[in-house]
Amino acid sequence: MSRRTLLGAAGLTTASLAAGCGRGLQETPNSGGRTIRIGYAIPKTGPLAVFGESNDYVLGVVRTALAGGITVGGNRYTVEIIDKDTQSSSARAAQVTGELINQDQVDIVLATSTPDTTNPVSDQCEAAHVPCIATICPWEIWYYPRGGSGTKTFEYTYLHFIGTQAEADVFSKLWQRVPGAPHTVGALWPNDVDGETYRKYFTPVVQGLGWKLVDPGAYQDGTQDFTPIISTFNREGVDILQAAPIPPDFITFWKQAAQNRFRPRLATVAKALLFPSVVEALGPLGHNLVAPAWWHRDYPYRSSLDGITAAAFADGYQKLTGRQWTQPMGMDHALFEIAVAALKASGDPKDKTAVAHAIGGLKGEAITGRYDFTTGPVKNVSLAPDLVGQWRRNDTGKFDLVVVDNSAAPDIGVQGDLELLR
Repeated sequence: MSRRTLLGAAGLTTASLAAGCGRGLQETPNSGGRTIRIGYAIPKTGPLAVFGESNDYVLGVVRTALAGGITVGGNRYTVEIIDKDTQSSSARAAQVTGELINQDQVDIVLATSTPDTTNPVSDQCEAAHVPCIATICPWEIWYYPRGGSGTKTFEYTYLHFIGTQAEADVFSKLWQRVPGAPHTVGALWPNDVDGETYRKYFTPVVQGLGWKLVDPGAYQDGTQDFTPIISTFNREGVDILQAAPIPPDFITFWKQAAQNRFRPRLATVAKALLFPSVVEALGPLGHNLVAPAWWHRDYPYRSSLDGITAAAFADGYQKLTGRQWTQPMGMDHALFEIAVAALKASGDPKDKTAVAHAIGGLKGEAITGRYDFTTGPVKNVSLAPDLVGQWRRNDTGKFDLVVVDNSAAPDIGVQGDLELLR
């Protein structure tokens, strides 16, 4: 699909979906030349590129919604979004954040998709006293490794997303629906901050159930041979899998698991299975794998920017690209909704301290549901809903994410019953 065809199919103008740094917006009437610049850091290339596959669409929708500018403190401002590719690298994420702050002179920075992006971006912003909002990183992984504690908090950086402890609680409730307890849980946790955090929070949950945990130890991202781990799982009788790999690693692991006849009764997989493209790469092996569902096209919420429903937002992406909707697109859109709410609440979008303080007092609703930065679980963090879904292969060979547990957000409906792998 050509770029012109792409834009035409979406009903978006070239200006509203400007590529690269996104400097295509014109001054709005009565803006007096005032411009708010929003910096946006996201992995568009590298091993985490799957998180950014819906990036162009999200930016197109947001730019269109903000094409008329916003009013803050009685003044009209045009809005310019400058997006940068972190290339799935923490070092690159820090570098592009410096560019956004020092060269592009942005008023606020947004960061998304795993601690490889959210943490270095947030650290740069905190040091430079530039307001920042991040998402798609469990709050414990964003907060504690950066030095957050009861005595130290952050003044300029915030996060809206789920928590690992909450996810452990939700998954454990799902595990208990598997007949034949006690069970043996196998851990597939990488040698990175995600793996360390999952080990920290999931280990006591398994122990609290009185079950056995089989943890073969941390493996390196990019591992090509998982047979030693799989052999351990088979030998120890693992019947529930808990994993948190990057997408390419889980594809490798799960295919090798099938070759080595490892088939747990339930596989709950964070991080890797957020994307239909990853499940499709597994073919029939992807059926009934369990994943977090922190955003879904059937969420009963609308965008605070233009009123679009979650379903219409997802359907627009599918119509435009021919690909299935992805969870990150909802959270990324909500990031801009929260940013706009903070800019408006600040009274002066050019006062970085005022904008940062405004974020801390925000309560509202976005396309992902409620957000509230005033209640915690810790200062500077707002929790998002955390549901559980199961990938089901439909008649077309595609996979649908079916919500099977809503205990953490009862206002969102369950779509099906839990099904076991064997």
